[in-house]
Amino acid sequence: MRYPQRFSSVASGSRATSITFDEMNPSETRKHIYLAYLGVKPGFLYYLWHPYDIKNLKWDEDIKRITEDLVACIDYESSPYEYPTKMIGIEHDRYPAVEPLNISGETKTPEVIWIASLYVVKEQSELSQDELTKLQSGALRSHPMDFGGEL
Repeated sequence: MRYPQRFSSVASGSRATSITFDEMNPSETRKHIYLAYLGVKPGFLYYLWHPYDIKNLKWDEDIKRITEDLVACIDYESSPYEYPTKMIGIEHDRYPAVEPLNISGETKTPEVIWIASLYVVKEQSELSQDELTKLQSGALRSHPMDFGGEL
């Protein structure tokens, strides 16, 4: 699934109003999650909240000498719009938000794209013995996901 989103134009050195992607809220009753890649356009630093109320990519609170505005973000070089590399897992009521900061020398319009796949989540008790055996042997592939928040 592809979901492009344009923000309002932003003056140089200013931040756009963040967008909370609450429409990307997977169904709880159907046990859905999204594996989503975020691609961004150049000229901006994009701050990611995942879920929407917890800033992602942060250093621990006791690290004071690193400027968070420069490191707690995604830029075009790290996850380009055309070939996104920043991956997150989106589960029910834990959808993301994005806020761009214009670092170019001109007024520009930031854009992001989400490219996502839909998965059905089964708990271990719901798996058949055959599925469990395949998972344990590696015959059934699995992939770790970042569901955001803090540990």
